[in-house]
Amino acid sequence: RSRMLRMTLLTIIGALALFYIGVCGLLYFMQERLMFFPSPVATYPTHPAVETVSLASGDVQLAGWVINQDSHGPLLVYFGGNGEELSQSTSHFVSLPATSILINYRGYGDSEGKPGQSGMFADAEAVVDFAQARYGKDRPLLVFGRSLGSVVAVHAAAEKHPNALILMSPFRSAADVATAQYRWIPASTIRWMLRHPFDVTTAISELPSRMLIIRTDDDRVIPPRETDLFIDRLTTPPEIARYLGEHNEPLSRPDIWRALQAFVANTQSH
Repeated sequence: RSRMLRMTLLTIIGALALFYIGVCGLLYFMQERLMFFPSPVATYPTHPAVETVSLASGDVQLAGWVINQDSHGPLLVYFGGNGEELSQSTSHFVSLPATSILINYRGYGDSEGKPGQSGMFADAEAVVDFAQARYGKDRPLLVFGRSLGSVVAVHAAAEKHPNALILMSPFRSAADVATAQYRWIPASTIRWMLRHPFDVTTAISELPSRMLIIRTDDDRVIPPRETDLFIDRLTTPPEIARYLGEHNEPLSRPDIWRALQAFVANTQSH
């Protein structure tokens, strides 16, 4: 009887071990499909304030839009979430007092290539360089990133030193978010598996002192605790705007838009 019990326990343990290894393997080999959700252009914008632009980043051609290129306000470069094809976002920026540049990530919309951390970081720098070269290097520069785009924006800000930074649902690293979602997998295992760590640790000390954090306490994608821990690492306390809603609320939502518009308008006087 005890031998049968031991055999049963060993069988259960073996099955659990195989299940664990299988899930870890799935997460490792499928991580691009779990992290990036590229899609073609949903609808080409027709508003007269929105114009198509493209630029080269290495051997990849990126495509997107400039909004209000004749504005006398600051330059704003926007990096979206991992499922955000930016043609859907251009309308939000038309009434913003800024020249806004929205370039789709590689593999998204009409941009070439495949998404990945190294390419997206290089593209972010190329987009900022393009924006300043074409629309005015002497204008105040804001970098705005949402969700996964907050890490891309942090990288761009650390390298290009904008006047101000706007982050929506920021987090410390992809590993920290994944650890909160997959609590039964050790954090060390998750960090080892990630080919795209999206970690802000080394960049966070290089950020501008003027910063707006837009967040919700009902976020089910980026745990609010993760945003708290990100804020705790900042050297200068940011402005914080809270909104009622979930992770993917549109920017046009009044309690988001009021804070965003006021911050951008106020940048002109700094």
